[in-house]
Amino acid sequence: MQITVRLLASYRQYLPEDHDNQAGFRYEVQPRSSVGDILEQLPVPADEPYTFFVNGRHAEREQVLEPGDVLSVFPAVGGG
Repeated sequence: MQITVRLLASYRQYLPEDHDNQAGFRYEVQPRSSVGDILEQLPVPADEPYTFFVNGRHAEREQVLEPGDVLSVFPAVGGG
């Protein structure tokens, strides 16, 4: 099944060369894959904190993805 992955902000450097900077890229995943399963496969550094959404809403790592979902991943930002 296919989902769309969007790597945002500084994570755009990890996008495939034939990507659309705004729309993201199609990603083939196994049925019943969780958000956490996909996050582990992405080239985002594991030691960096990041935030992710599915279809524009905050999601949990255990959430099972559905065909056509959009997983957006971006670096966590702090402030104060």
